[in-house]
Amino acid sequence: RFDMVFNAIHGTPGENGKILGYFDLLGIPYTSCDVTTSALTFNKSFSKDVVARCGVKTARSRHLTAFNNNLAGELLSELSLPLFVKPNNGGSSVGMSKVNEKEELSPALECAFREDREVLVEEFIKGRELTCGVILTGEETISLPVTEIIPKKEYFDYEAKYKKGMADEVVPANIPDDVSDECRRISEELFKKLNCRGVVRFDYIYDGNDFYFLEVNTVPGLTKASIVPNMARAHGWSFTELI
Repeated sequence: RFDMVFNAIHGTPGENGKILGYFDLLGIPYTSCDVTTSALTFNKSFSKDVVARCGVKTARSRHLTAFNNNLAGELLSELSLPLFVKPNNGGSSVGMSKVNEKEELSPALECAFREDREVLVEEFIKGRELTCGVILTGEETISLPVTEIIPKKEYFDYEAKYKKGMADEVVPANIPDDVSDECRRISEELFKKLNCRGVVRFDYIYDGNDFYFLEVNTVPGLTKASIVPNMARAHGWSFTELI
């Protein structure tokens, strides 16, 4: 019988609550967020709704299911191009497309629905992509240095995330102190309101005035190429100290 589980499974089943419910049934403690927080935040649409009620801005969007998937024309009457189309419960940008022309919307929806029975369609927000890690150590909540993600491609897709040299990750981000402080403040506030545990990472678009919430990773990647270990290093922690 294990004393504790160190959950480092990025994506399903470690980040969506499935395996955590199993550990709860066995009475085994674990390091990451609980079932409710994990399941809620893995659902991009539900997560955005909760974050918006916390006072943080989000892009205008539409949540589609397999029962109302043929709504390309209706979407374009509600939302403005460009759009991002992504699986609602996916990760690592798999199945995600950027739609610049109306003719691209239907193929993008088909691509996303191949990965998930739910799809999120969001308006594009022009700005800088910033991300902030937050960790709970004992009773202290610590926000790590803000990082800017600068993809070499049009956006931070699967290849840009996992292929070396396809994106620059600047940590700490080259932004004014007050912008960094605000990003860290929002992240710490969301960490507490979403009842997070362990280490998580919040992603935003900063348009020069406001932060727009993209998503939260409750089990962020912990590989050599991952963002949170680099944040921790900039904070003064070795990888071992982070763990």
